[in-house]
Parts: sequence; C-alpha cells; structure tokens
Amino acid sequence: MDKQTCEKPVYPKAALINEEAGAVALSVLVAPDGNVVDSKIEKSSGSKTLDKATVKVFSSCKFKPGTKDGKAQQAWVKLEYVWSLS
Repeated sequence: MDKQTCEKPVYPKAALINEEAGAVALSVLVAPDGNVVDSKIEKSSGSKTLDKATVKVFSSCKFKPGTKDGKAQQAWVKLEYVWSLS
C-alpha cells in the first residue's frame, strides 16, 4: 500500500463525542491497477461510525496488486486500523 495515496484518517466527530474507540479488521479487494474495488468489515470496532470511516480511508488508497506468473491480478488484502482516543 502506498500511504501517500491514502486519505489521512480523521476521527469522526460523532465517535469523538461518544468516546468511541476500537480496532477494525477490514478486507479490501485490490484490482490489477492497484485501486480498491470492494471492501468488507471482517471484525467491527463496535462502532458503525468508525467502521465506515475505516472503509472510506482504505478505499482511497492505491495498493501494489497481487501477481500470478508475473501478471498483476485482483486479490483480497487484510488490514487492521486502530482508532484510539489517547
């Protein structure tokens, strides 16, 4: 993943007000061109707001695609992001 292509994670205001925190496990489907074409929450943080924010952040990233026999191909990548109030 090229972190320079990702949006900077911004703590959602509603989650801050409600003091929500937690880790989100996410799978993203990376196309041969490195763009995210699908995503799914594997493990929720317990906050729909934080889960949605995580999907938004990683959907904007550009990834190095998987390869098979030297050719780029679509593949799922597992990620985790931790939202912490401290």
